[in-house]
Amino acid sequence: MRRPLADYRHIVWDWNGTLLDDTWLCCESLNLLLAEDGREPVDPEHYRQIFEFPVIKVYQAIGFAPNEEAFRALSVRFMRAYELRKAECALHSGAIELIDALKASGKTHSILSAYEHDLLESTLSGLGLHGRFIKLCGGEDIHAGSKEDRAKVHLHDLGVKPDDTLYVGDTTHDLEAARAMGVDCLLVAHGHQHRSKLEGHGARVVDNFEGLV
Repeated sequence: MRRPLADYRHIVWDWNGTLLDDTWLCCESLNLLLAEDGREPVDPEHYRQIFEFPVIKVYQAIGFAPNEEAFRALSVRFMRAYELRKAECALHSGAIELIDALKASGKTHSILSAYEHDLLESTLSGLGLHGRFIKLCGGEDIHAGSKEDRAKVHLHDLGVKPDDTLYVGDTTHDLEAARAMGVDCLLVAHGHQHRSKLEGHGARVVDNFEGLV
């Protein structure tokens, strides 16, 4: 992305880590699993260095080395810990101001997330955010799978042109999803991946929303 925000008509947002400041909770939920299995905890900085999609690679990086069946069991334990405390999470600073400023200028918004769809719906309802988005697209399960195939369907359902669309995320997988859609991508380095992992892939990277409001 090298064009100004004013050039776009529609913004597709990632949810976890991009709009919702939940990286700390994901790290703590992961550390709960590690503690239960007698393993050493992961500090937040290291978590942001090892986070990637598919998420099974994160578990492998910290020593679980699960197969697909074991990964799914770990995912259930992780989501149980996450859901118990997700109400403690807030939106990133400047998120609402940016969305509302863009909406006031005539732009529409949607969410494309790996977070399970019903959980995404209920979380946004709890935060009173439904009215700001014309479409929500969450995952089919809790295992945070790829968004690339759903990205193409999401854009088609929106009925907007790729040239008029910007995708905003916090991981290199968001860039992959944006490329699957054929749209520009902006990555924000306040989420699940460290800025050093976001740079050098052809997307514009910013530290936070403050400078974009």
